Formats: sequence, structure tokens, C-alpha cells
Amino acid sequence: GRRPGRALEAWRGLAFDLPPGDPRLRAIHEGGPAPTPPLDNLVGAARAWQEHPEWMDFLDPDSPVHRAKRIERDLYLDRWAAHLPPGSRVLDLGGGAGRFTTWLLDWRCEVELVDPDLRALWRAVSHAAGRDGSLDVHWTTGGALPDLRPVDAVIAAEVLCYAEDPERILDGIARVLRPGGTLLCSVEARWGWAMATDAAAGSVEAFLAREPGDGRPLVVHVPGDRWVRTYDRDAFAALLEPRFEILDLAPTHYTWGGPFELAAEPADLDAARELEARLRRHPVAAPLNRAWTATARLRD
Repeated sequence: GRRPGRALEAWRGLAFDLPPGDPRLRAIHEGGPAPTPPLDNLVGAARAWQEHPEWMDFLDPDSPVHRAKRIERDLYLDRWAAHLPPGSRVLDLGGGAGRFTTWLLDWRCEVELVDPDLRALWRAVSHAAGRDGSLDVHWTTGGALPDLRPVDAVIAAEVLCYAEDPERILDGIARVLRPGGTLLCSVEARWGWAMATDAAAGSVEAFLAREPGDGRPLVVHVPGDRWVRTYDRDAFAALLEPRFEILDLAPTHYTWGGPFELAAEPADLDAARELEARLRRHPVAAPLNRAWTATARLRD
């Protein structure tokens, strides 16, 4: 049930159980294999929580990637914050440890947080404690959304690209959005991932599998670790347009989390914004964005 953030103090640092909305999640959480390749992302995440929790809980100020992940989030919010006024009711889909949820709660929003990683939900509740908004959490996948009261907006940052059936997820999003509600989403782009520091060893073959201009889906799959479908602009737009009117679609994340993160480390968010804009305009750098970001309105 939904609880005020200030009522969650007693939950700080606690593990808890929830009924999984998608029954496949229990076995993966307990160390089993993925029943389908896209769920290899959860297998990799479970191992990472055991081996490198300081990297996974990047909202902890002591995490080595805390600053980088905050700037990555704020680059999204540059385009999305205007659609998330204080007091909104928001579904944070695939929200993980709470990088957007904590910001929303500080804006006194009513948040429904959905994620397939139960360990991430534990951290999200801890980070939500003491904040102003209210929160409920759901252990499930985007393809098995719970019945929710209509929401004003849905954030689905880096979600659709990790899903076996993104169209089904968009159907669920359309079901829970109020009429005229807003979808704020992003996906992995076609080329930039291969030049980022978190590229998986051995995934170069996926990069070489498609030529520039080839709009067919490109899937990067490392068994037992990760699975991601990458998009170019046209493919991302085509995914959204049957259900949503696209208001904004732009390449993003060239520096923090992208291919230029080692070549340039902007001093702060303002410097990152300026450098992102310059890279977006550059004829060589422009196609190397790590992600696409979109703002879209539910069609009548």
C-alpha cells in the first residue's frame, strides 16, 4: 500500500518480500537461470548486487558512480521536468533503486514504483524514507503491470529496450495513463553503447552485425549477464507512434554514461549540457549518442 515517505523511516536498510506480479521473478531472485534471454538482465543484476553493491546502489553518496548517475538523471530531467509538476501522480516504471523516485518524492509526488529487481526495491524504499511525497512499490515487470489508479505521467527510462515485448509494455502504460497523460521514456541507441565503459566484453560482434542506416533491430546479448535491443531514431519513433503523439525526441548522453565519458568529464551539469549540445551538432559525434529520449502524449 502507498505510504508517505516520512512513514518509511522504520524501513531503512530492511529487506522485505512481495508477491511477484510476474511469477518468473522469484526463481531469478533466488539464483536461478533466466527462462527467456531478455531476463538475463536480472541474472546479471543479481550477481552484481552480490559482488559490487556499491556500484548498484548509486544513490548512496559513497558510491563510486553517485555523481555520474546523478548527472545522467539530470540530463533526462532537463527535457522531462516540465511535465512532472509538484503533486503529480507518477508511475516510475523500471525505476530501480529510485533515481527518479527520490526526485519525485521531493516534489511531493505520489509515486508508483515498479521494478523486476527486488533488491533494487529494498534500496528504493530506504532512499524514500523521510521524503515528502508518497510511495508504493511493486515487484513485477512492465509486461505485467498491476491495476493502478490512473497516473498523470509515466517515466520509463531505459526500460523498453530491455523488454522482450515492448509493445505489450506500451499497451500497459496506455492503460494506466489518464487521458492525455505523458510518457517520458528513453532507450539505448544504436551505436554509442559500444564505446562506453560499461560495454560487455565480447559484444563487438553485435556492433558489427548491422551497417549504418540499417533500421533492423540490433540486439546485444551476453548470456547470463545482459540483453538489450538498440534503436535508431526511426525505429524508436515507430515503436511509440501507434499509441502516442511524440512531442520531443532527441539524442542524448554523449558524455556521462556515453562514448565520450573518458575523453571529457564535464565539471558540473551546466558544463555537461553545453558539451552535450555541441556533440549533438557535430557531424561525426552526432550519431554516437548513448540513448534516445522522448516525451509523448497518449492519443485519444
